[in-house]
Amino acid sequence: MNSVTETCVVSVPADNVFEFLSNVENIPKWATKFVKRLSLVDGKYKALTPVGEVFIRLDSDKKSGLIEIYAGSVEKDMTPAYMRIISLPGNFTAVMFTFFQYDSTPDAVWQIFCEWIKIEVENIKRHFS
Repeated sequence: MNSVTETCVVSVPADNVFEFLSNVENIPKWATKFVKRLSLVDGKYKALTPVGEVFIRLDSDKKSGLIEIYAGSVEKDMTPAYMRIISLPGNFTAVMFTFFQYDSTPDAVWQIFCEWIKIEVENIKRHFS
């Protein structure tokens, strides 16, 4: 299974970074390549993306700094991406964002995702600059 991880370090306390990134409503502010629009429909979030409309959900654990981002066209069949927020000395924070290539992800789409993750992590870094 292929994977890609991009990392950035920002000079903001980890709690602030975690609060921002674990809020699903902030996704359009940093995931500009993947999420074109976010809407709440019947209590569930849907994102308009370049590959169509998908359900989107975040599961987060502040203690471990883990944010799981689930997305998929069918709510019962969403695939995760993983973000880890790591507190560093001096009020610096590392953000690690990992995608895996699942069997349902064609190689051409995977290559696009590998490019997008670089842009999205750069957007996170820019947001906290």
